[in-house]
Amino acid sequence: MFVRIIRRLRHLLFGARSRHELDEEIAFHLEALTQDLVRQGMDPKEARREAHIRFGAPEWVHERTREERGLALFDETARNLRMAIRGLARNPMFAVTFITTLAMCIGLGAAVFSVVDATIWRPLPFPAPQQLAQAVLYSPAAGKNAGSTSADGRTWERIRDQADFLDRAVYSGWVQGVNLTTDQAAAFVRQQRVGTGYFRTLGIPPVMGREFTAAEDVPGGPAVALISHDIWSRTFGGDPDILGTSIRLKGDAFTVVGIMPEDFHSSFDADVWTPLRPSTSGEGGGTNYGILVRIPDGMDFGEADSRLAAIEPPVAAEDAPVRRFGLVGLDDALNSDVRMPMMILMGGILLMFAVGCANLAGLQIARSLARQSEMATRQALGSGTGALVRQTVVENVLLGVIGAGSGLALAYFALTGVEGLAQAHFGIWQPVRFDARVLSVALGTSALATLFFGLVPVLQVGKLRGHRALISGSRVMGGSSHVLRKTLMVGQMAVVTALLFGAGLLVRSYGYLDGLDPGFQPEGVLTVQFSLDDARYAESEDVERLFEQSLDGIRSIPGVTSAAVSLTLPYERPLNIPFRVGTDESTRVANAVYVTPGFFETLSIPLRQGRDFDERDRLGQPLALVVNQAFAETHLQDGPLLGARLTSRTLGADGGVVVGVVGNVQQQAGFSGGDRPVWETPTMYLAASQVPGQLFQGLHVWFSPHWVIRSATSAAELTPQVTRVFEQVAPDIPVARTATLPDVMDQAFAEQRFEAAFLIAVALFALLLAGIGLYGIVAHEVLERRTEMGLRMALGATPGDAVWTTGVAGIRLTVFGLVLGSVGAIGVSRVMQHLIYGIAPHDPVVMVALVGVLGVLAATATFVPATRLGRLDPATILRDN
Repeated sequence: MFVRIIRRLRHLLFGARSRHELDEEIAFHLEALTQDLVRQGMDPKEARREAHIRFGAPEWVHERTREERGLALFDETARNLRMAIRGLARNPMFAVTFITTLAMCIGLGAAVFSVVDATIWRPLPFPAPQQLAQAVLYSPAAGKNAGSTSADGRTWERIRDQADFLDRAVYSGWVQGVNLTTDQAAAFVRQQRVGTGYFRTLGIPPVMGREFTAAEDVPGGPAVALISHDIWSRTFGGDPDILGTSIRLKGDAFTVVGIMPEDFHSSFDADVWTPLRPSTSGEGGGTNYGILVRIPDGMDFGEADSRLAAIEPPVAAEDAPVRRFGLVGLDDALNSDVRMPMMILMGGILLMFAVGCANLAGLQIARSLARQSEMATRQALGSGTGALVRQTVVENVLLGVIGAGSGLALAYFALTGVEGLAQAHFGIWQPVRFDARVLSVALGTSALATLFFGLVPVLQVGKLRGHRALISGSRVMGGSSHVLRKTLMVGQMAVVTALLFGAGLLVRSYGYLDGLDPGFQPEGVLTVQFSLDDARYAESEDVERLFEQSLDGIRSIPGVTSAAVSLTLPYERPLNIPFRVGTDESTRVANAVYVTPGFFETLSIPLRQGRDFDERDRLGQPLALVVNQAFAETHLQDGPLLGARLTSRTLGADGGVVVGVVGNVQQQAGFSGGDRPVWETPTMYLAASQVPGQLFQGLHVWFSPHWVIRSATSAAELTPQVTRVFEQVAPDIPVARTATLPDVMDQAFAEQRFEAAFLIAVALFALLLAGIGLYGIVAHEVLERRTEMGLRMALGATPGDAVWTTGVAGIRLTVFGLVLGSVGAIGVSRVMQHLIYGIAPHDPVVMVALVGVLGVLAATATFVPATRLGRLDPATILRDN
């Protein structure tokens, strides 16, 4: 067997040498036979002729020899390949259309799959990722929620003390921006606080140094830090002696004890890690922690989950539901927020791929029908059905290889742009790359597509009746092929209907969000953000001095009309605090934002009642509060607005008094807003000058304040001038972010905008493919019915009647597809109901637009080719036939 394979490879690779050797052998045998005939008394010339007759033609010997050596199949394949290339060259329009369609389907599919794979399918970049999980406390009645894995300090202590069968660590679920300074530079970095054993549990130790010890992860422990490889290289120049040296984070000295590997990535975009020092009060009093666990080798997930469920949870309030401990896979926990949007995008690509394959099959049907006479002639000249089938298979494989190769090249070059969009809009933290997984999926889908569209011409060849095709000529029309092509067209229209409906819902939803009244004037407002979670700004006097000096400098810049500071911005998530109204004992929740005087003027937020903050609002004076209309309508509807007293532990023992009411602005909120991205949230505003230093410290751990500046100067010209002001006032504080207020608003809807734009692009491409397919069907019907319509017009039918009779077939197919696709649209609306806002799942505007778009498509794709019949001369047609 092995020797036979070696011989075949030798003959295949060294064919010229083998042919030369065979020619020499044939010549030897001919010469020997000629000499035998001469010895028998035959004339030499006649003997040579007789030897050639007896031996046979040399080419026949060559063919028989190659058949015996198993090389005839290679010869036939090479011959079929040459014929396929010549055939495509003779029909370039078909080749370009076919290859472009397949390349677009494969390329877009591979690019999107790479994003989805990096987001929800690719294993996490940690050793044995299937053994990593999040410990959660949940209600058995409601079940586990992969998107709700936060825990408090008491939950962590119970897991730490009793779940010793697991490797476990606690970490903060919040990554904050902080100032990192050295003697040479200052940088704004992302800090994550983690507990002892966090990196050991992940399975990724520092590449240099060590992680935190238990003695460092307690209140009052040594100030130590690990830094990322990027910060080590970029800020410290890759200094190998960095370990043990001191850096300043938030104004305090920290000793560097470790450097993480270059390729280390986690779901948190962090540059620096410091000890968490967990507790059951303060931050640990709320659900601000995450608990990471690693299941040991030899224990499966179900066993670990059952053993954890046996641990008694912390005592809850009397009216709280029964809770128990459980595990949620780390991959599920990290990807829960983006799983549904990603699956919808992948579903859109798959539907587009289905439309593309149906269109390719339709093109193949049309091409097969056009080649019936050619195939029949070849069959009549002796070519068997098997040979024709093999020729067709080679043609299809050639088309598939060229289309797939072009698609892979398109995906490779488009991957950078797709990765940037996905990371910007979905927060993808694993790298998107064109790896073996993406390549295998792309090749697999290419093979499936080739098999699907390749079956059509193969089946056509199998059903071919050569004598009928030769008698009928080029006008042969296979009835079953015609039905199959129309069936595929109806299926295409149905899929396009569902795709367009889903895209229309997302577009309408984004239009609703984008059209919301923001409640302020965003044009001409620049925002600059700084982190004040810094030891140099621990006292209220220091913060107040920074505010006053920086605002005075900014207001002196030519073109600046007003400026102020606010803890958070509209369209972003602010602080929310519990409070009580007057003597009412019920606890409520609202947003809270501290601002400096001039904030409402800078953003043009209207003052409805009372007054703005002014110089009267100082520490030691009664706390002044300004609330928005939503707050007044929700919480103060039963009493006077101005003068109403609100109490809260956050606001201090005496609480505050409402002195003014302003208009609503759109904001994010983590309470009572459902899943809406923004809404007119009940909000109270505090005077920054009345915030005590201790509250400043707590707020600045979670939020970095924003300077808002209204100016007639462009943001590009204003930004360096504002930066120079801060270099003079606070040279050691780096800028965290600069953005115009319209950019902040756009970022709030980045995910919705990307989903709508992506799906509408996919739907329009599928619509184009369906239009091409419909045009082809009607054009073929025009060609088929040319004689019939000429006869009808000769008997008195008008050109309009001929055009309508032919074109209505395309309209009928569109209507059938629209009706069938409406069923799919119902399912699409149910899947997408959590991704649309402000419109009904069966939005009539989308429905009307859908019917209109498909109507225009059907009219264009059917009546444009059908109008050719109106220009026909009946006498010419009848004479030609």
